[in-house]
Amino acid sequence: MQESSTQHPRHKTKRSYAGMPPEERIARRRQQFMDAGRQLFGTMGYRKVTVRLLCAEAGLTDRYFYESFPSTEALLVAVYQEMIDHLEHTILVALATTSGETMEQRIKIGLDAFYQVAEDPLLSRVIWIEILGISPGIDAIYNQTLRRFSNLLFTLSQVMIPTLPVSEAVVRTAFMGLIGAVSETAKDWLHSDYSQSRETLVEGNMLLFSGLVAMVR
Repeated sequence: MQESSTQHPRHKTKRSYAGMPPEERIARRRQQFMDAGRQLFGTMGYRKVTVRLLCAEAGLTDRYFYESFPSTEALLVAVYQEMIDHLEHTILVALATTSGETMEQRIKIGLDAFYQVAEDPLLSRVIWIEILGISPGIDAIYNQTLRRFSNLLFTLSQVMIPTLPVSEAVVRTAFMGLIGAVSETAKDWLHSDYSQSRETLVEGNMLLFSGLVAMVR
């Protein structure tokens, strides 16, 4: 009697390593490169950073770098966007804790939260220096970020002042100008090695915001 030649198909399964699923290991390695990028881009500068240096900082091989990112430019974008998300989240959390404050007080709270984040020199260097002039694609991402915060200001203004005496286009243009002013003062703060107090930057920008508030009222 012949043995049955029927073979049961073998199903390939992803095995865990040291109790960690493959997807989690990939995510952890990606975060290691994110942390390495933050450190090196924020200290050495993007143009001096190589894959080899990133791998050394992360404690991984280039095989794992390319598993997560196609290039150092892609890593820079990922680090930048993570920092921007953190910046926006910090501002929104600060504003969410306000309730009975006046509009001017809420603006001041938001500005203070912004500059608290900007006090991190690694973050500031990436957001306001290293991201600029790399490629047209990254320049477009930077401009989209400015518009993102301008839109955030517009949304918040709609809550505080539902009816504006000027057109939406005019208000959005004004907000874009304010975002530019805040960004440039943050950049200058970094270049001056934080020679001014955070309170000084908040008060200086409050002059600009207060002028716009007075106009729309």
